[in-house]
Amino acid sequence: MHTFRKQERLCNHKTISQLYASDNRMLAFPLSVHWLILSPQQQASPLQVLIVAPKKKLHHAVDRNRTKRLMRECYRTRKHRLDQLMQQRGQAMALGINYIHTTPPDYHRLQHTFDKVFDKLCEQLEND
Repeated sequence: MHTFRKQERLCNHKTISQLYASDNRMLAFPLSVHWLILSPQQQASPLQVLIVAPKKKLHHAVDRNRTKRLMRECYRTRKHRLDQLMQQRGQAMALGINYIHTTPPDYHRLQHTFDKVFDKLCEQLEND
């Protein structure tokens, strides 16, 4: 249930370029989230994610690695709601989560931000 398997990681360059070219984005500081709805045949999993901590914002590799580790943990524990929604709708989603702050995150603040992002995203998808 709370796993993050390899097939859930977004690696396809074509899908990544489509993801960032789409207009579906949301800003919930310190995260910027892009999403793209796809047909289930295009993806191995109903929900694939790309987690980014850019070198331009976090200069030290230690900070980038810790940030990505915390973001993966927050995603892993909260993805079940989005995953169920995509399976019910018979669709697949590519999700890009970027960390845009210049200082490393606090885990509890990051958890709260992920909760807000996933609530807004689910609400928006249910309304469409």
